[in-house]
Amino acid sequence: MAARKPTTPAKPRSVAAGSWLALLAATTIGAGADTLRAEIKADGLRDGAPYRLVVQTYDAGRGSLPARYARPVGSAQRAVTAAELRAGVLVNLVELRPGAEANDEPDKPVVVAWVEAGEPNLEFDGRKARPRKGSVYGTARRAGGRELVQISLNKIAA
Repeated sequence: MAARKPTTPAKPRSVAAGSWLALLAATTIGAGADTLRAEIKADGLRDGAPYRLVVQTYDAGRGSLPARYARPVGSAQRAVTAAELRAGVLVNLVELRPGAEANDEPDKPVVVAWVEAGEPNLEFDGRKARPRKGSVYGTARRAGGRELVQISLNKIAA
């Protein structure tokens, strides 16, 4: 009987712990699925009013803003209150990069978040949304790895 040739284990896909959506994306879609964890904070919003928080990630960008015609690789929206934003809202979102391997690390993607008056009535994840004039927004560069990205909403969209 011939000796069995040792096999090397497959490289595990990169999926953040606790994200069932990321797990689903990685197993269904395969390569190019990753997750982002962000903490969004904002002060100065009126209590009692409904707000929509939208978070998007982009691979391309100049400085702290995405390129003009860039498409988001990840997005999420949710209803929030002024009190929640003062304390900090945690958001997990799935990033899908067509043609990328799951373990490819993008080069410091740009994360954009904004809040505007209203309910989350956009399409499912807010991928096509853009900040309206007067929206409060903030941006950050993701340094790489799986660390938490922190964004302070402290700018007004013109």
